[in-house]
Amino acid sequence: MNSIELMGINQNVIRFEHLAVLYKTMLDNEDTKNAEKILDLYEKLDKNELMISFAGHFSAGKSSMINALMGEDILPKSPIPTSANVVKITSGEGKANVHLHNGDVLEFKEPYDMDRIKEYSKNKNEIKKIEINTSKPILPKQCSLMDTPGIDAADDADRIMTESSLHLIDVLFYVMDYNHVQSEVNLQFLRSVQNKSIPFYVIINQIDKHDENELSFVQFKQSISQTFKQWNIEPMEILYSSLTVPEVENNQFDRIQEILFQLMDRSENEKVIINHSTEQIVAEHQQFLKNRYESSLTIDMDEEEIENSLVKMKELTFKIKNLDEELINLEKTFNDVLQSTLNNAYLMPATLRDKAHSFLESQQSNFKVGFLASKKKTEAEREKRLTEFLQPLQDNMEASIQWKLRDKFAQLLNEYHITDDTILKEVQSLRLNYQADDLFELINPGAKVNGDYILNYTKEVTNDVKTKYKQRTNYLIELIKGIVTEKNRKKENKYKEQLQELEHAQQYNLKKEELKRDYNIRLSLLQSTIEQPQPNEDDWELLESAQNARYKEIQVVTNKEVSIKKNEKSVNQETVLLDKKEQDNRLPVEIVINSVDKTMKAIKGLPGFEALQKDLADKNDRLTNRSYTIALFGAFSAGKSSFANALIGENALPVSPNPTTAAVNRIRPVSNKYKHGTVVVTLKSKEALAKDLLMITKKYSPSFEEFDSLLQWVQDENIHQSKQLNKMYQAYLKALINGYDANKSYIGKEQIIDIEEFASYVTDETTACYIESIDLYYDCPITRQGITLVDTPGADSVNARHTNVAFEYIKHADAILYVTYYNHALSRADRDFIMQLGRVKEAFQLDKMFFIVNAADLAQDEGELSLVVNYVQEQLQALGVRLPRLYPVSSKRSLNEKQNQETLNDQMATFEEKFYQFMNFDLAALTIDSALWDIKRTYHAMNSYIESMNLDEAAKESRKSELYDKRIKLTEELVNIETSIYDDRIHDKIDKQLYYVLERLSIRFHDMFKEYFNPTTVTESGKKAIIQLRENLENLIEYVGYELYQELQAVSLRIEAFVIEQGNEVYDSMKKKSMETDKLFELPNWQDSELETPVYKEDFSQTDLSLFDKVITKFKGTKAFFEKNEKETMKEEMFDILSPLAKTYIEENKLMMVDNYNEQWNRLIEEMKFVANQSIDRQIRNYEEMMESGLDLSVLTEKQHQVLTELQKHGIEEVTS
Repeated sequence: MNSIELMGINQNVIRFEHLAVLYKTMLDNEDTKNAEKILDLYEKLDKNELMISFAGHFSAGKSSMINALMGEDILPKSPIPTSANVVKITSGEGKANVHLHNGDVLEFKEPYDMDRIKEYSKNKNEIKKIEINTSKPILPKQCSLMDTPGIDAADDADRIMTESSLHLIDVLFYVMDYNHVQSEVNLQFLRSVQNKSIPFYVIINQIDKHDENELSFVQFKQSISQTFKQWNIEPMEILYSSLTVPEVENNQFDRIQEILFQLMDRSENEKVIINHSTEQIVAEHQQFLKNRYESSLTIDMDEEEIENSLVKMKELTFKIKNLDEELINLEKTFNDVLQSTLNNAYLMPATLRDKAHSFLESQQSNFKVGFLASKKKTEAEREKRLTEFLQPLQDNMEASIQWKLRDKFAQLLNEYHITDDTILKEVQSLRLNYQADDLFELINPGAKVNGDYILNYTKEVTNDVKTKYKQRTNYLIELIKGIVTEKNRKKENKYKEQLQELEHAQQYNLKKEELKRDYNIRLSLLQSTIEQPQPNEDDWELLESAQNARYKEIQVVTNKEVSIKKNEKSVNQETVLLDKKEQDNRLPVEIVINSVDKTMKAIKGLPGFEALQKDLADKNDRLTNRSYTIALFGAFSAGKSSFANALIGENALPVSPNPTTAAVNRIRPVSNKYKHGTVVVTLKSKEALAKDLLMITKKYSPSFEEFDSLLQWVQDENIHQSKQLNKMYQAYLKALINGYDANKSYIGKEQIIDIEEFASYVTDETTACYIESIDLYYDCPITRQGITLVDTPGADSVNARHTNVAFEYIKHADAILYVTYYNHALSRADRDFIMQLGRVKEAFQLDKMFFIVNAADLAQDEGELSLVVNYVQEQLQALGVRLPRLYPVSSKRSLNEKQNQETLNDQMATFEEKFYQFMNFDLAALTIDSALWDIKRTYHAMNSYIESMNLDEAAKESRKSELYDKRIKLTEELVNIETSIYDDRIHDKIDKQLYYVLERLSIRFHDMFKEYFNPTTVTESGKKAIIQLRENLENLIEYVGYELYQELQAVSLRIEAFVIEQGNEVYDSMKKKSMETDKLFELPNWQDSELETPVYKEDFSQTDLSLFDKVITKFKGTKAFFEKNEKETMKEEMFDILSPLAKTYIEENKLMMVDNYNEQWNRLIEEMKFVANQSIDRQIRNYEEMMESGLDLSVLTEKQHQVLTELQKHGIEEVTS
């Protein structure tokens, strides 16, 4: 589309002639909005009026600034936004004119009532603008000031009103609140003003808020300048002011007044220039023409269909043209991937080159071992060095080439939709068997083993490996090319057939070209109008009559009250509108349930549909009786319980200040057994309590294992008062001791209490420490939706088993709410937990995690809140949580509003809208899809039955016989379906996932070591230092064990997601085979199975500490440790010992992981085969039952139409069978 060149505007001063022809042109083009702006410019030019505008952030003090600068209280002042309309100020007759949108003008003579003017200035719904023409000579002739609504006010109408007056402004003063300088809205508006070439000054008001102790004023100014520079905003000057504290340092109010008076000091003969304003309006008119042109293309009812057809024609033509190139691109892509992988493969790190050196050295003819070297020893050493070089080389080949090539080739096959089993197997089994002979062949017998030769040799080995990989893949690429060639031939024939059906789109092209010509003609006329304005008498008359008719007769207002309508609705009207909205916006779940019900009614009693009736009933039940678990996580005192109460709308959960409580609180829907307000308290078992005690006291070598004896031992030995225990453990042990007598008879049992007793059980730590879980049955809007809300222990809970409890909720919960507190930093436990959330986030089919910044009401302003939210977001992303959904809320404020039935604040309303949308839409989507699939299957079965019922008796018998034969063949195919490739994929996935666990440990170990070996944890010397270092080492090993265990759990979830994904692929192939065999054999959707996560060994923390004695005893003192960096040596030596232990730990658990998922995979496939065969057998029986029923064909046809109607309600127009 052409862009108009505004050369006429840029080179010539705009005169009345320009405005006359532009007004006529814009009216001819039906652009009344911009024609009205041309009238504004005509009036401005006629009055030769200089207009200076004040704009800015709402409540920044614009009106107060104008009053102060003028030395008169012309505008009303208020701590809330005062100007809701454009207010223009001039000096003259002493009156105020209120211009209404209907053209009426209300005139108030001085002395007028400022309160009434204030009310007018706040009403933007009927008022267009207000003009105050004061009798006081505060402004020169032909000068005016304009006060505009706040740019960042609550609704967009204010911004539109401000921006719509920009075409009249010669100079702008933009007033900002001290705390909102870097508001993005401010900066975007200023950039918009700058783009319109309007000179502007920035006034930062209310600098009395500045605190020099927090930030120097010089730094404050520098940060502002930096922000403007980043946004490429260049004001004429940045000024600082305070109207409330005039004596405050850095106040430049006098300078602002000086600039304003200099601008207004102009000769009456000096003409205003409106070039930029005209250019702005012409550009907006050009956009108007463009928008109209584009909207005209959608006039016809079939426009969307035509547009789609046109696009499809282009796509088809392009596809046909590029089919040949696809083969070339495919080969190039595979080769590029191969080459890129080989180029990036780092096969020879320094450590391996050292091994190569030893190996080459051993191959020298004069190589011997020992002073009295024997041939046998020499050969043994050669063999050892060969193995030490070859084995890690093969490991590197596998990690950096083989795994990557398999993954990338498999991904490319998927992208090119190549599903041939032979090729998939070849890719999955792609490997290179690099042997000792390969190494020997590359040795130069006469070469001297030195640095250069080692580099040359290792380079030759690297190149040899890569060459062999290239050779290995060439035959595979040729095989792929053959399949793609055949596939493309079929595609080309199909595309050509489709093209013939889309010729009607050509008519659309003709129409589009016609509209385009009209658009270009209008642009051309606009251009000539600007370059050579030649208005005739009619044009002048049109302009002047329009200007005279702008205002109706002025109505002079004396004491009579003029009512301004308020934008209010009656309660009844509002209720009706809400009711209608609710009717029209039922949840998709309810609509689907309705369709399922009607489908079930349609097939009720029909022979051959019992199985489908059962499937539909199952979906109906799952959709109708939905139950969800929502898990609340977060640090202690983050306000989880408070947030849960805000969601509920009542003080259901007591808010405990106790950081040692590790009970799970669940708020459940009421049931027949448990009525509203019933509380079921489950106390920990003796085994669980003993496990807690053993974990806490293990460093004291407890000699008991039974809880009662352990607790008595703790009391006898005063372990609960030991300074070596952290405060949280001390408090927990004291609570156990003090609460033992009261709780010992209830240990391991359930108690049912009233809700009035609930708070004491949670807040009294002597009771709370014995509690495993509390279930509160509560009737409220959230539980009526089938939602159970689970308030879990904090991330830094004393409960040793909390890791597993948390994992179970992370895995099984339908949604996760992680609550952080507004001004709390993340603890290590928080970071570790969030890191685990980041590890598993992508393993879930839906993003079910919501992150809450609670107590957002503590923010001084939006800017501060934004900073905090951005900081939390950065922290989450740094900890591995990609694209977190983050919501600032105030649970305290939200609960108060709900309890008082007040309008819910925007922050909580936004969160709840997104949260319930996820609960009611996203979570139900899979079941909805499955239900719709069952309705489609019902339709398809009817279609198949109708086809058969139209056959004669002989054909029916033939069809029946055919179905039996097909069933036998299909059953055999399904039983023998090939799944070995998927087995290999799962094993590869486990290998790779666990390989990278160890890599991540090597990266993280630096931070983990620093956590326990730093100037605050290493303070002693001599023997005391060794004791201290041993304790730190024990904590470090426990932390490493915890991390490895967390990693294993996270890997498990990823493997489970992968297994299910692979299973779905197998089941999809079963569905495809079944449909290809016969349409009657259409299988139901597979309901995703949930796999069991293995319980891994947690014995890494039992590592023998004596293995590290040599490392620890090297400690010479804190000065050498920290200042001479001996801590780095200790860290590396510790990791050298830990690394093989970690590898062994992973390998041992890997065996369990492989066996476990192998078993579950095989069970899953067998279950799929069983379901498929059962469905096929059932379809045969249903078919026979239908054929033998003698059902009237017209009845079935009518039922089929009813089912089709239900499908069409969900946008399923075509149902192919």
